[in-house]
Amino acid sequence: MRRVIRPALRRLLLLSTIAILCSSLPLSAQSITAARINEVMIDNVDNYIDSYGKRSPWIEVYNSSAGTIDLAGCFLTDDPQDLKKYMIPKGDVLTVVKPRQSVVFFADEMPLRGTFHLNFTLTPEAPHYLALVSSDGSSIIDEVEVPAAIPTDHSYARIDDGVRTAVAVEAWHITQHTTPGSNNVVKDKNEKINRLQAADPNGFVMTVTAMLVVFSGLLILFLAYKLVGIVAMRIEGRQETLRSRLNSRLHREPTEVVSTTEDPLVAVAISLALTSELEMGRGEAPGRLTIQPRPQLYDPWSDKSQMMRPTVECKRLKA
Repeated sequence: MRRVIRPALRRLLLLSTIAILCSSLPLSAQSITAARINEVMIDNVDNYIDSYGKRSPWIEVYNSSAGTIDLAGCFLTDDPQDLKKYMIPKGDVLTVVKPRQSVVFFADEMPLRGTFHLNFTLTPEAPHYLALVSSDGSSIIDEVEVPAAIPTDHSYARIDDGVRTAVAVEAWHITQHTTPGSNNVVKDKNEKINRLQAADPNGFVMTVTAMLVVFSGLLILFLAYKLVGIVAMRIEGRQETLRSRLNSRLHREPTEVVSTTEDPLVAVAISLALTSELEMGRGEAPGRLTIQPRPQLYDPWSDKSQMMRPTVECKRLKA
């Protein structure tokens, strides 16, 4: 019984592990389409400084998904006719963006300074088209039209990080407080939590909900293991039935003798031998013929006498 249940439990645990891994795959390997151009600064006079101590226009790219994405191999461009203007190099671990995080690219026309320095720049006198393109060089992940005459040290940013609207312009605004590499809006309140606190000030509903979730999970596990045990017991019962049938067939005693030869004299001889054996009482069981070898007494002198006898040579007579 244990030999049957243990493999069944192992299969159940294996299937549960596979299900958990499959459910977590969308969280750990989101599509690159979740990337967003989140904030742009054109005229950087007294604002964000790069690692070289320089101030230049910059573009923030935000990961709006719940999983990690890698920007390596994608393209940034300010020309709709040239979507492959700057390819984000591969092999840099900093191009991997965690959920709800962002990276900043500097538009300083200095690509030799590193991965996050673009080969084009932005000027405050004219509007600019910016696009983030997939690694195939043709699929646009996100794009934005940056208006001209944005005030110095102001940025053009999304109102809510990574959120799109039906009208693209409505999702953007000019902000005075720039936030490169961080959230555009820092929310100090959570509307859902506030509503829950107003509806359940003592936390009774939250406690009951948590207990129901825990007990529901335990009940599901109990039913799953119970089902596995029932299946294993049925399998074991079938195997025991097959074993008993096989043993009964192997130990079934013959009740009649069937002759398989066509010669009637052979059948008569077998019948006479069985009859005489039963009458003498030498059989171990009724209807069963037992052949016992005749015991031979060992006598070393008789053996020696046999060895001492002269050998008789037999010669074939000629006809």
